[in-house]
Amino acid sequence: MVTRVPSFAGRHELNLRNLVNGHHIHNFQYQHITYNSAQKSLFRVYHSSKASFGNAVQNTTPNTNLPAEHPAIPPINFDRDLLIDVLKTTPSQREARTLVKRFANPEQNSNEQKQQQSESKEKHEEVLTGKSLKRVMTKLKFIDSLLTPSVNHIALIKIQGPLNELNRKDIAKTLLHLQKLGLMSIVVVGNEDWKEMILEGSSRFRELFQKMIIEAGLICDAIEQNGGRATPIYNSVFTIDKNSQDFSDLDTEKKIRTTRFPGLGDIDVSLAWLKSSLQLSQIPLILPIVIDKASKQQVVRANTAMIALSHALSNLSDIDCIKSPELEPMKIIIINSEGGIPSQERRGSHVFINIQEEYEQIKQDYKVNPLWHDTHPTGLESLDMMKICLEKLPSTSSGIIVPAYAPTVLLSNLITDKPLFSSSLPLSSPTTPWTTTTMLRAGMKVTHHRSFNTIDILAFKALVETSFGKKLDLENYLKRMEKCVDTIIVAGDYSGVAVMTMESASVEKNNNDDLNRDVVPYMDKLAVDPGHQGTGVADLVWKQIQIKYPKLIWRARATNSINKWYFERSDGNLRIPGSQWMMFWYGNEEDKRIKQHAKIVQQIPSSIIR
Repeated sequence: MVTRVPSFAGRHELNLRNLVNGHHIHNFQYQHITYNSAQKSLFRVYHSSKASFGNAVQNTTPNTNLPAEHPAIPPINFDRDLLIDVLKTTPSQREARTLVKRFANPEQNSNEQKQQQSESKEKHEEVLTGKSLKRVMTKLKFIDSLLTPSVNHIALIKIQGPLNELNRKDIAKTLLHLQKLGLMSIVVVGNEDWKEMILEGSSRFRELFQKMIIEAGLICDAIEQNGGRATPIYNSVFTIDKNSQDFSDLDTEKKIRTTRFPGLGDIDVSLAWLKSSLQLSQIPLILPIVIDKASKQQVVRANTAMIALSHALSNLSDIDCIKSPELEPMKIIIINSEGGIPSQERRGSHVFINIQEEYEQIKQDYKVNPLWHDTHPTGLESLDMMKICLEKLPSTSSGIIVPAYAPTVLLSNLITDKPLFSSSLPLSSPTTPWTTTTMLRAGMKVTHHRSFNTIDILAFKALVETSFGKKLDLENYLKRMEKCVDTIIVAGDYSGVAVMTMESASVEKNNNDDLNRDVVPYMDKLAVDPGHQGTGVADLVWKQIQIKYPKLIWRARATNSINKWYFERSDGNLRIPGSQWMMFWYGNEEDKRIKQHAKIVQQIPSSIIR
């Protein structure tokens, strides 16, 4: 049994269910919900700042550290349930626009079609952001538009058994929900119970083949019992050449579809089945069986089949029979019994993994946690498979590993393209939930600089101005940085940046008080390219900040829209009287230093030209 996180999600679901079924609810606002005292106690409390320095407060709340996954809503009606699942994710306007843009028809040229597209986009956004919820939901044609997207995309999914009947049912419903929203699934069927038989090779092939057919049949039945269509594909997908010596000898068309596996050979992928399956809206269930040149069959690991398929699908635009960039996998998904990649830092699994930056560390964590090989025996294999697949796909593609008992998490991930919650939320906070689901991206490298001499100044300036939407007084800013800069953290090709300084201020001597000169680490800038917002860049940079700086202060204008993000990551905050600034901090802060730090923050000149 999965425990639901204490939150207002249940209230959303109840009200949404009533709305979808035609029941009117007075004074319902999706994005602005009032809470009673019992509900308030479930959330981290952020107190209003007081009118004096001495009354700065810390954030406190009772412990609600529970898993983020929750069971699916009991079925009422397929499309109604789907609409509830979509709406309860509460995506932002940016996420709603991204979803609509991604799944809208790119070829609507007439004025009438463009007008319809604009209207459809507005209605999509209204549905997804909860605005005018009751009015939108009564207009069935807009709901139908949401449930019948113009463009389909591909998810390459490994269903990794063993599974029970309830698991198969939940997975089948989720795959069909994704299909309704425009994400078509290509499924590779695997099972950890087959591992030993695969290693024994041809001697147990027929026994294993029968088990695989039975498993594929059970998944197929679950899909069809929930109103979908599936097609088991037993052979003719993978052809292996164990004797190929020179990969360059392959003809161009075959090389596109072929992947070399050391010790196994070159696996060529036939995509003859793909076009008909997708045109008929049938979910293909592929068994990882390869055939060699002598027509001899053997079973390979499901991860091997996933890598071969991913590489072949990533080159579909070069194949004459199928020319559609939408068929390049948008998601690489693993549904298993053990959940995501275990984390040494937090309870449960990693929330988000930037593979380029964290891959080696996770491998080391497995070495110092031998118990993980029992609790998460496929974790490293899954990580390796995700790394190989995602590095050949566009940076917008992502991976997600979910437990079989919580597959509906995939719906939220499709719409928001984000983890269930931010991975940079403070681990010590009692309101930070834990999860058994992991999202992954190929990610980007993070570099640390000690001065602006090694920084691309023009790229830095462009990023800051794009992020803040205002001009940077670069000349005066660099003059100040010469005296105080400590570290500049750069993510990728200037997708995100943080400027860290060491700030100090002199104070009057008072009986040899140790506050004669106070030096404190200060976050001067945190900027993320708007095109990379929601992709984990901010979390990636913030994690680097926390590693290097156990204590930190920073400021933001009281009207800054990002303050909610800062509230969630700070241990305290203070509205500085007589100024436009809010000061934030994390780490143990003594009350006597808060006043001094507020003076430091207030003295820093603004570098942004308003």
